[in-house]
Amino acid sequence: MKCTRFKSLRNTKPDQVVSLLEVLNEIASDKYKVQIEEIRKQENPSKSPLKDKLPLFTPTGIFNYRSIAGLEEYNGIICLDIDNIENANEVKEICKTLHWVYSAFITPSGKGIKVLVKTQATPETYKQQELLVAEAFNHSTGCSRDNHCKDIARIQYLSYDPTIYINEHSVTF
Repeated sequence: MKCTRFKSLRNTKPDQVVSLLEVLNEIASDKYKVQIEEIRKQENPSKSPLKDKLPLFTPTGIFNYRSIAGLEEYNGIICLDIDNIENANEVKEICKTLHWVYSAFITPSGKGIKVLVKTQATPETYKQQELLVAEAFNHSTGCSRDNHCKDIARIQYLSYDPTIYINEHSVTF
């Protein structure tokens, strides 16, 4: 599964195409540890200007620019953005029990998680499939995804989570 990386929020042209697993392993590493720890110390880490300097990626595939019109290749991933939770690690632990969760990691703010799910969706069926995944996640965890962050072209910040959950053998939702 390939994805696109961007240098920062200000960049709309991609930096490179890499494997999604490579990005997830980077999140597990300490590459962005210092930056993320500084962001998490902020009074409002979700709105920290330091966050805008982090690299980004599109977990759903390859894009030639940051827009749905820039989609070149969809990889079947759906990314749920779960914000404003105090127990992010507890929710991540629940993710480990869901056989269809490919990956879950703590966001840069420390107050949310990103949940990646492999699907058989196509760009045409993405919205319908994303809703089904979001409903199943809500049913299993009691957490709702951010309704503003559900489109196929949504960028995600790289983070630091040494206990990231990755299940390369997850089943396709």
